[in-house]
Amino acid sequence: MPLIADPFLAEILDRPSYRVTLTDATADAAIREMQASPVFLFARVPTHAVAELRRLEALGFAIVDTNVTLERPAAPVRSGPLDGLRFARPEDRAAVAALARESFAFSRLHLDPAVPRTAADRSRAEWAGNFFRGRRGDHMVVAEREGTIAGFLQLLGPADGVLTIDLIAVGAAFRKRGIAAALIAFAVAEVKGLRMLRVGTQIANIPSLRLYEKLGFRIAATDYMLHCHRV
Repeated sequence: MPLIADPFLAEILDRPSYRVTLTDATADAAIREMQASPVFLFARVPTHAVAELRRLEALGFAIVDTNVTLERPAAPVRSGPLDGLRFARPEDRAAVAALARESFAFSRLHLDPAVPRTAADRSRAEWAGNFFRGRRGDHMVVAEREGTIAGFLQLLGPADGVLTIDLIAVGAAFRKRGIAAALIAFAVAEVKGLRMLRVGTQIANIPSLRLYEKLGFRIAATDYMLHCHRV
């Protein structure tokens, strides 16, 4: 089936939402049928797949983001002191969700002018909150500073030795203090069975790209993210 339902985005955007996973001619009819009613469709296409990109554009999709996947070996990460870092506890949920709600500007929902900022912000809060509900992520590290949660790092895996940075945020008042690097360093030191770190970010997110480059990450893949809205 060329369309996979995404209940998380359906709740955020208040209409059926699907990921398009196949864009050859067999998918076109299914996509057009879905577009006859209110729906949100999205697709991820490697940047070298120009024919696939053009087919989606002809179906009403538009690029909202170029995603960059970066990797580095799971060697120790150079950072400042790891004081105040620990794995998240259930009582951190409200603080982490609030931090996630206010800390993002470059997610594909934030970059899409057809998505209200309130919905994009809510998506990050719900994403982080789902860790505490047991619905998303395998580990979460938090940084405590001045009696509050200053940053968090949500992680997937490790799967086959690969630990994926799923979501990372540092509060505006605590940025440029090395907290993001310290969160990653703590994860590498404490999570067992690692051989590789992986992260995806937006090409528009220059601060994140600079951070990952400084920490030794290198580009492994690039993909266009495309959205199609019918309301």
